[in-house]
Amino acid sequence: MTFAISVGEDSRQYRQVGDYEDLDEAMEAFNELINRRNWSESDLVVALSDRRSGKRLAQYGLQDFNYEQHGSPELEG
Repeated sequence: MTFAISVGEDSRQYRQVGDYEDLDEAMEAFNELINRRNWSESDLVVALSDRRSGKRLAQYGLQDFNYEQHGSPELEG
């Protein structure tokens, strides 16, 4: 596979979460991941890399909203 998506943890280790041949598919998956919620607090970054060149194409540092739980709080009346 040409493009890889990985997640960096607070231990400075990266775990691979996806392999893609097509850049458009890789970018779509990358965007879905950076908009996802419920990340573990040990997960810090999502990275997209080109395996052919060995270069990182994009990296996103997870924000506070990425760690929030799904669902909306109940409204108080």
